[in-house]
Amino acid sequence: MGAVALKGDGRLGGTRGTIMAGPAEVEFPGKKKQKIRMRGTKRASDSVQKRLRKNLDVLLEEPHSILPTISGRTSRGFGRPNKLKASLKDIEKVINKREDRTWLQKRMASGKGGLIGRAFAGCLAAAHEDEFETVAIFKHPVYGSSSFIRRGRGKPAHLLGLQMHTHPIFRLLAWEELARAGYWFFSWSNDFICTGLDPAPPEEWVAEGLSSSPLKFNINDDGVWQAGNGEYKVVMNYSNGLVAEIGLDELSKTKEPFVQSIVLSMSPPRLSELIEIETNYRPNGWPKDLEINQETIDSMDAVIEQWLRLEISDAGLKMNLHAAFCEQLEEGLVIKENWFANDDKEGFLKELQGSKTELEAVSILLDTLDGGVRVDSAGEAHWLASEVVRMADDSAHSLLKATWGKCGLDILEEMFELTGSDADDIYEQQLNSRKAFSGFLKNLDEKQSSVRMMKKFPYDSELLPSPLDFADSLIKKAHSEGVGKTTTMARKSGEGRKSSMGWAWVCVHGKSDGEAWHYEPSIRDLGGDWVPALKSLYEASKTIIDDGGSSDYVEAMEQLRNVTGTMENLPE
Repeated sequence: MGAVALKGDGRLGGTRGTIMAGPAEVEFPGKKKQKIRMRGTKRASDSVQKRLRKNLDVLLEEPHSILPTISGRTSRGFGRPNKLKASLKDIEKVINKREDRTWLQKRMASGKGGLIGRAFAGCLAAAHEDEFETVAIFKHPVYGSSSFIRRGRGKPAHLLGLQMHTHPIFRLLAWEELARAGYWFFSWSNDFICTGLDPAPPEEWVAEGLSSSPLKFNINDDGVWQAGNGEYKVVMNYSNGLVAEIGLDELSKTKEPFVQSIVLSMSPPRLSELIEIETNYRPNGWPKDLEINQETIDSMDAVIEQWLRLEISDAGLKMNLHAAFCEQLEEGLVIKENWFANDDKEGFLKELQGSKTELEAVSILLDTLDGGVRVDSAGEAHWLASEVVRMADDSAHSLLKATWGKCGLDILEEMFELTGSDADDIYEQQLNSRKAFSGFLKNLDEKQSSVRMMKKFPYDSELLPSPLDFADSLIKKAHSEGVGKTTTMARKSGEGRKSSMGWAWVCVHGKSDGEAWHYEPSIRDLGGDWVPALKSLYEASKTIIDDGGSSDYVEAMEQLRNVTGTMENLPE
């Protein structure tokens, strides 16, 4: 490369292909040097520096004091590696070299040897430093955030665990590799123990874990730890004999996860291997003498396992147990957490929230439903082969809306006697509508009430001989639209015997004075003789409306036939 020449005008010159030097950095008087901080680090506060300084001094002066006490078997047998023994041996080498800073720096940067030993070397190397203004930040969704000194190639969790060896939870992080290998560690305020390959929790660890949990425990006369007084509970039987009973309702009140508060002080965090858990959960209303099958027990046990693995929250445990229980039901009516037998339809309907017509429709639904249905919280129907009706809420509207597509036509036929195209049109309209069932059924009931009422009468007016047919029509109109609507109808009946029946009708209802001029004297004379019999017929019609009985009406109609001199017999 050719030489770079400085020309007289200050420009750089030289042969082609040469690299021109950049301008020299100019420092202005009083300018402070800038320090670059690596990502994931921060300036250590005085309190952080003091805490880490104190912990590192213990590591340097009393390194064996931070190691766990070994209280159980560590070997899996002849020919199989003892990883705990090997790791402690590697750590011992590091401890013996703790004053050799050069050796520590090589060990903490080496990719060989045990992971804990590597982190131990990095911590000891940091302990020899006079000061450390910058610290690394350890962030974890469960453990939160904490500061530590990062030296060498040790894992951040291991470095933090060793430097925070006074913290009952953080110090477990340094031993996570051995925990994955099958060794059990238990940490609490007074001690740090490794029980080897057997999960044998110290009694003191169990007691401190329960007493410092978010739940408030009391110890009864039998030595059982109890939290909550609810009927339904979970019973924790520890392998060391300690028993804890927790009410399911009490768990729903916790602000911090109960299981998490315990498993964070052990490694590996598998609480299910230390305890056996039982639950006596049953839906409200379940008979005490009615046993549950093994499938239901297994289903609820699976939920408990999920809870212990922190996959289900404390507040969600009872709900999930209820769901697991109900999934195994072969029969029953369930509203929220309440169970009713299939023959207790009345109890089920009392628990439902809805109008009279909605509950009537649900009653028909329960009678016509083939199989079962589960209505979830979103109002979606999940059809079941078992005879179970299960609802996430207590709304009759939700049940009707979810099942209308399958059962709507049956409800229309049974409730309103609607069939054919009339039923199809109404069914389709409601199926594609968001209208509440309360209003829909009420409007439909009002429209169909007169039709249903007319069907209670024993005669079709058109099949009765005259003038009995007119008398039957006047009575039906009076009940469906009101007596006032019948006055004009009676007046416009025409001539002859029907007109006389119209006059008898206005006399029955005390309107003869105002209507007399509309009727000929001969019409009034004939109709006046029919008034007592027509009045008896009208009174008998009220019995049909009230309780559906028609025998009095049939008898009164026969009497009116005789009074009017009608020769034709009444239809069957």
